[in-house]
Amino acid sequence: MTELVIAALLGLVAGSFASALSYRLPRSLPVAAARSACTACGHPLGVRDLVPVLSWVLARGRCRHCGAGISTRYPLMELTSAAIFVVIAWAEQGWLPAALLMVVATLLLTAAVVDLETGILPDVLHLAVAPFALAYRWLLDDTPWPALIGAGAGYLVGLALLYGFKLVTGREGLGRGDVKFLAIAGLLLQPEQWAAFPLIAGIAGIVTGLVWRASGRGQEFPFGPALIGALFVCVLMPGSTLAYVDL
Repeated sequence: MTELVIAALLGLVAGSFASALSYRLPRSLPVAAARSACTACGHPLGVRDLVPVLSWVLARGRCRHCGAGISTRYPLMELTSAAIFVVIAWAEQGWLPAALLMVVATLLLTAAVVDLETGILPDVLHLAVAPFALAYRWLLDDTPWPALIGAGAGYLVGLALLYGFKLVTGREGLGRGDVKFLAIAGLLLQPEQWAAFPLIAGIAGIVTGLVWRASGRGQEFPFGPALIGALFVCVLMPGSTLAYVDL
């Protein structure tokens, strides 16, 4: 139980970092050098403004300097990150693989939010995730080769889907960021999980698309969050994921 509480607290902190990173990256703002500030009035935030979830609740979702509303994205990302960290701590055996997967989760949560808000999966996040994902699989397999082969296979599958869909329909069904993400998925997924991954991603994509269109945001929607969610379902399910989807 103690480990899960610690994981939840770490997840809140990581979620706070991910929320700041997801805001700064698309706007080309400094990631580490600049202090956090209110996006409305620009007033630098103090320690009392940066306590995950609690600061937002106590301030009633408003900046205490100018009164501007603070987006719910911040506490939602912090709570989501905490939940993911708890699941990782529960599912993983050993602190090192758990720590590596927590770093991967933080970066991919950032990528999912950036994709939702901008329609782009940033290359810089793919590059940041790759070494941690490779190290995680290396620990599991005692060799890097299955992960590297999986990454190559994932990228080729992504290219085939991209150009195959375009050949048939005349438009792209996947973004190029999604193709690169499939290489990251290949680093993390065990071979037996590849059959379940597209099924779970497809279901998540349908749900995302329905919610997206119901909110009046148009027909096209970012598929990255569905891919990222499916990846973590596959990685964190104990044993073979195939057993859970009756494939």
